[in-house]
Amino acid sequence: MSVQTRPLSLDEWEAFRLGRLVAAERAPYFMHALFAAAPVAAPGLGTFAVDGGWRLYLDPDLLVGEDRWDSATVAAVLLHEVGHLLRDHAGRAANLPTPRHQLAWNLAGDAEINDDLIAAGVPLPEGCVTPTALGCPDGDLAETYYAALVPPEGDPAGSGLPDDDSAGCGSGSGCPPVPGELPSGVGLPDGSAEPVSPAEGDFVRRRVAHDVQAIEQAKGRGSMPGGLTRWAATVLAPPTVVWDRVLRAAVRRAVADRAGRVDYTYSRPSRRRLPGIIKPAMRAPSVIVSVVVDTSGSMSQADLDAAMGEVHGVLRSSGVAREHVRLLSCDAAATTAQRVRSATSVRLSGGGGTDMRIGIAAAEAATPAPHVVIVLTDGDTPWPDTPTRSRLVCAVISNRDPHGTPEWATTVHIPPAA
Repeated sequence: MSVQTRPLSLDEWEAFRLGRLVAAERAPYFMHALFAAAPVAAPGLGTFAVDGGWRLYLDPDLLVGEDRWDSATVAAVLLHEVGHLLRDHAGRAANLPTPRHQLAWNLAGDAEINDDLIAAGVPLPEGCVTPTALGCPDGDLAETYYAALVPPEGDPAGSGLPDDDSAGCGSGSGCPPVPGELPSGVGLPDGSAEPVSPAEGDFVRRRVAHDVQAIEQAKGRGSMPGGLTRWAATVLAPPTVVWDRVLRAAVRRAVADRAGRVDYTYSRPSRRRLPGIIKPAMRAPSVIVSVVVDTSGSMSQADLDAAMGEVHGVLRSSGVAREHVRLLSCDAAATTAQRVRSATSVRLSGGGGTDMRIGIAAAEAATPAPHVVIVLTDGDTPWPDTPTRSRLVCAVISNRDPHGTPEWATTVHIPPAA
């Protein structure tokens, strides 16, 4: 089957936007994922699907054709498709025994998503795949459902399923690409549907996980489907480095030195008063921390996940106000520093070569200049030859011991995520 993808027409856009709005109303914690996924018209596809770049492939006939779905059905299927992306079914599929049975994995992933959507009150289409339909209990992982469908030795011949490798929800679900999927690094000719990078996808997952936990805390335990709360807890697992301890120890001298430097200010007069004289008060300047994250091609997705966990740890560490934490991503060229108030507002970009000296220089060139620069990297980078103006902390995410970091810098070793 040949599918020629294109941008949505105006009436198709209206139908899609209505379905997305209904989806956001039914599951508001999925809102960031729904708006991160870029829609693409795929005439003749016969369904909806996703790819690894967070593109949504939509058959226009299901939006505006004679057999179009109503907005509730469009919403339910949209929630289902972004569920594949949020749960990283494509990445998890790579860890299955080979040869992998594509249809079995698609059914297993569908079941993992759908039981939580049903528990959340989302009206799914009739005949949707559920754990019960597979003869399994609700609330388990796709890997468990897959093991129930395919023998432990991974031989598809013994599964009893048809050998249909074309079935699935697209490469974003861990299945083969659906007809018409765009190349991994290319959008549509009009400039739309640009792919989301792995680092940006992780950012969306974390933001949705935060929203899931926030609603669970606000409404009380049990208000969210159990599978979603467990997924959110996994995504937001604590960082491997206890930054409340390590960051303090690594930058204590810089913070203490900076905090010890006081100046006089008349913006807040001294409490000690003399007749006819207004005395200035002493003020200790704030400590500014810049975090430089390596997003080069040598950083694996697990490394990026670990790096984002450490950013969370930095933001939670005491002694540094959140409004004084800035972030840059860096590969062969650094981005503009972002002022962040929470790690959910971080956007990573990159994927080329590595030279963290560029990121460090960009961090120090910011106004006001940072007092501490923390570099999160796999270590495959040159370092500055001379001491930096700010205190430099090299947080190396690697299986091997850090090497080549400057003697005058503080080095922290972070084992990569398993």
